[in-house]
Amino acid sequence: MKAPGLVLAALLAATAARDATAAPPGEAPRDLAVVGLLVDLEKMVEMQQSLGWTIDRYEIDEMMSPALMSVCSAPPEARVAALDVLDARIRDLGGPVEEAFRRRGGDLGEVADLLFATRVRALLSEAMRRAHGPDAECPFWLRPSPAFRGRETDAYRTTLNLEGGGLVVLESADGRALLGAGGSARLLLGRGLNERWTFLAGGEFGGTAQLDQTETKTRFPISFVAALPLVLRHNDLTWHYEAEIASLAYFTQDDPRVSPGLRLGALVGVSALRVRNIMPWAGIGIALEHVLETHRRPAQWNLKTGARLGFDWDF
Repeated sequence: MKAPGLVLAALLAATAARDATAAPPGEAPRDLAVVGLLVDLEKMVEMQQSLGWTIDRYEIDEMMSPALMSVCSAPPEARVAALDVLDARIRDLGGPVEEAFRRRGGDLGEVADLLFATRVRALLSEAMRRAHGPDAECPFWLRPSPAFRGRETDAYRTTLNLEGGGLVVLESADGRALLGAGGSARLLLGRGLNERWTFLAGGEFGGTAQLDQTETKTRFPISFVAALPLVLRHNDLTWHYEAEIASLAYFTQDDPRVSPGLRLGALVGVSALRVRNIMPWAGIGIALEHVLETHRRPAQWNLKTGARLGFDWDF
């Protein structure tokens, strides 16, 4: 994968220069600033490529505002180190990209990783040019910080996550299966372990209505689930992947007595860039729930799937 390769290279380069770039006590190490800057720019380029990359100059102009927000926040030495990492990566991949493209028969697919790294470097180089000199475009209120960790990740920060969406549910109990639909909402507190991993925990509440049709009547019984999900999220630039385990309490409109249960779930999502400290995302998830048997209610299995929208607030 292109992005992990750049991040690993950044860590190795920063480790080799640690003595020369060590941060003062209480501040984040310079290598975290380099990695954070690279991840930010890689995410911007990946998003822009997904829309269809055409003319370099205009594509870079399109990304310049968020790029400057990251570059202007990063220490000058982190900007230079990130540029060095990209130069080394381009050399390792056989660049410059124009020459590699000709050598490989004019096939863009053969130079995809090299082209990606070249575009990230071009974005960083242009943003650095605009961040320096008498006509610098950095806002006066945005100062370089040794504690910079990137803007487009949750790395080393605490976030509040509001999520919600629709559900399609298959409930199975006592040999009967009922199909239903509904929705749920959750509020999670997240902690970025690094640029790639985030841990989240919080509360959720949802409800679904099932279609229960017999020869004599049609009913729409409503069931409710309250849950305490624990989520591990793997971030890969614009994409993220989640694994979830949750304890839950199940009850129905007809019988409000609670039955305990467990859930295992997974989700694939795609995120946008932050706007005013909020990163929106959308995804599709699936979960399997088991409601434990009690003297009040038989054991039950619920299979759920649906789309989810989320907002990651870096407060």
